[in-house]
Amino acid sequence: MRVADYIVEYIRERNVRTVFMLSGTGSIFLDEAIAKADALTCVCARHEAAATLMGTGASKLTGDIGVAVVTSGPGAANAMAGLIDAWADAVPVLVLAGQVESRHIDRSARSFGIQGYNVVDCVRPVTKYAVVVDDPVQIRAHLDRAFHEALTGRPGPVWLDVPLDVQAAEIDPAALAGFEAPAPEPWSNGPAETAAVVLDELRGASRPIFVVGQGVRQARAQGELAALVEHLGVPTVCTRLGYDLLPYRSEAVMGQGGIRGRPHVERVMREADLVVSLGASLSTGLVGEHRDAFSPQARVVMVDLDADQFDRANVAVDVRLRMDLLGLLTEMNRQIEHDRTGLEWPQWRNHCRELKEKSPSAATLATEPINSYYFVNRLEAQAGRDAVFVVDTGSAYYVTGQTLEFNDDQREVTSAAFLNMGAAVPMAVGASFAAAGARVITIVGDGAIELNIQELATISDYERDIKVFVLNNGGYSSIRESQDALCTDRVLDEPAPLDFRAVAAAFRIPYHRLSAVDALDDDLAALLGPPGPALIEVICDSRQKLMRPAAAHDIRTHDGVTIPTRC
Repeated sequence: MRVADYIVEYIRERNVRTVFMLSGTGSIFLDEAIAKADALTCVCARHEAAATLMGTGASKLTGDIGVAVVTSGPGAANAMAGLIDAWADAVPVLVLAGQVESRHIDRSARSFGIQGYNVVDCVRPVTKYAVVVDDPVQIRAHLDRAFHEALTGRPGPVWLDVPLDVQAAEIDPAALAGFEAPAPEPWSNGPAETAAVVLDELRGASRPIFVVGQGVRQARAQGELAALVEHLGVPTVCTRLGYDLLPYRSEAVMGQGGIRGRPHVERVMREADLVVSLGASLSTGLVGEHRDAFSPQARVVMVDLDADQFDRANVAVDVRLRMDLLGLLTEMNRQIEHDRTGLEWPQWRNHCRELKEKSPSAATLATEPINSYYFVNRLEAQAGRDAVFVVDTGSAYYVTGQTLEFNDDQREVTSAAFLNMGAAVPMAVGASFAAAGARVITIVGDGAIELNIQELATISDYERDIKVFVLNNGGYSSIRESQDALCTDRVLDEPAPLDFRAVAAAFRIPYHRLSAVDALDDDLAALLGPPGPALIEVICDSRQKLMRPAAAHDIRTHDGVTIPTRC
């Protein structure tokens, strides 16, 4: 069979059912093989960056590998923007890129052949594995290695460049050699000993907190985490990618921390004397430049698969535990059942609960024009138990992080580390195909949607049940706030918002406009009832300010900018 057909058969056998792509001459045989594969759904994006973001959105929701196929040269270069998002957020995505015929490849040349470019050397720093498949009989070994690297340890994207002549080459599948994965590195200690270390730290603390991140989900340990938090009641702070792990209604769950988090969480983090980080990236946005979100006297215990996380420049980690979280949390729950001695903190738990109860409520912000916090509050109330929220950057990111509660089985997909403006619409497409039957709700600003607005056509063409809510607050509101705080004068004029009614008509998608606060509940109920796509413009207050943690004024206010006064 042809290498192109073998590749398609290989990914099908590994339960890949959807491929996101934009066809081109450089990938022509891969495109043909995908098109004729009955068990694969081929989703044709309108831009290669969007195709990789679709694969990323699907993978973020399921934890399975996402697959994108792009052509050579400019197509491959475009795909890098989505690839970096997957790298930053540790998402397993396979990019299959076309390439010119092998005889034309010249790595010393700036370009070669027709649309040939040495993209593999460009993507190596942002992939776990990247290679040009220059020998057809090595295709199985490369695919084996790519899947292994993408899904093992801390996940991440991988890239295979497949030249045209290799795509078309005939091979005997039975004669192909595979890749033999190396034995996994042993943990420094076993689950029982590591669990004992963490529990001893908890027993010695008066004010402990958990900080939980997406490493918990990647370990498939959500149930074990929920049981642990329920058993101990330790106040629990979430990173953005761990935001939907636990229901906000739980007394122990504080919500998202950091400069984009809920105001009361900052105080909980600062007053803690022990921080146990479970699969969380202790990023600058979460803990500050020099761990200043925590008390200088607090001990930090960090559990992570990736040893590099222990040496982040902004965090001094007191106890480093490289450990699989599923094994650790399972063992912690087992040990707690046998001995709960010293694992009670009633005063601390009550204090944190009271801080949470006194935190500002979006339900009180029923003002005219529509307050975006109030809108998100009412939207979630009507969204349903299994809604998937796909959130863009800017004010939409702030508002949802301080409002959504993720009770029941609700989920979120977003660009957390890279804060990739315009990622929400293509990620929503990926999430929609990954979670058949789920209600996908996209929240994006009037500026951010323009960066991948072409994918509204993909939503329309495939008749996806995706409701795209555009928060129209007159431009880049979060950037306006930063400019007002940090600069003497407005730096750049903002582009005027689009005519979204005309946009919807151009992309053949139903349009609605929400502007009345007193009709919001009824309007949302009517919009969310029928299945199918819709573009909904929400007219928000352009003067509304974003909630920011109290101590985030000055150096921590504006997305990590460290200039405390006006420039």
